[in-house]
Amino acid sequence: MAASIRFQDVCAIPALPGLALIRISIANDGSLLFLFAEKAATKHLFETYQQGIGIFSRTRTQMPVRLHLVRMTSEKSQVVELPGLDLTAPFVDVFTDGRILIAGPRCEWRGENDFDLNGAIIQPSTGKVARMLLGDGISAVQVDDLGRIWVGYLDEGVFGNFGWGFRVGPKPIGAAGLVCFSDIGEKVWEFPTESSYSIADCYALNVSGADATAFFYTEFPICRIRGRFELTFHKTSLAGCHTLAVSETEALFSGQYRDAPDTAYLGKLSPERLSDVRRLRMLMPDGSARSGGHLLARGKSLYQSSVKNAD
Repeated sequence: MAASIRFQDVCAIPALPGLALIRISIANDGSLLFLFAEKAATKHLFETYQQGIGIFSRTRTQMPVRLHLVRMTSEKSQVVELPGLDLTAPFVDVFTDGRILIAGPRCEWRGENDFDLNGAIIQPSTGKVARMLLGDGISAVQVDDLGRIWVGYLDEGVFGNFGWGFRVGPKPIGAAGLVCFSDIGEKVWEFPTESSYSIADCYALNVSGADATAFFYTEFPICRIRGRFELTFHKTSLAGCHTLAVSETEALFSGQYRDAPDTAYLGKLSPERLSDVRRLRMLMPDGSARSGGHLLARGKSLYQSSVKNAD
């Protein structure tokens, strides 16, 4: 029988009258982030349309939607009302100075001076919003302790869609698969083309302190980025894991393709590879096997939510 890890209760999911929970995130300092929108507006945030045989998400809402952020620490809970934004399926994170990042995963290029700015940094004390371009096809967005924004991209963000690439449009912003931006939206680093690996789809991203760790298709290595963007790779025998918690010496993954929801993998970060990999079972606080919900990771901690993000 596989060994097990057991979740501990941290807090109850908050509820705000008249609002629906649309995103749960973990900040770099370990605080819990719960993003809410008016119930009537959630359909606009996650609206899709069909084109040919494909179903695609809208890149922006027709009308701005007001969001509310609940930030919970062990000491206090804070509710912040955000100004109206047109970003669909929004991600959320916070800077160490209290500013709030909201990012939409999709953006369309329609012309040289006509494209969606799918990142927004909000100053809570004034409500001031600074918009920026983070690129289409985002899979994960996290802010580090230095105020840099790390963005991982899906294959559509790497190879192009919604006007990006395909001969007529500009090179996709996320063509490298992983990009680090300043807090004014300037690229300060991207995954190097001269690396022995390339990113076609960033499956998992974990930003802790000033460091980032990524797990990506096609070869599914662990890549750790530290200091002045020095890269260290660890080969793995895993594939398809979408959540990764990491310490100095170990990495904990969610299940692979077609694994049961209670499956996890724990391995040692040996030079050049993930070694001594063990298959584990994830147990809920009452001892029952994990059967669903939403997994998140930040730093060395793995979190389980009893509800899925609205998307």
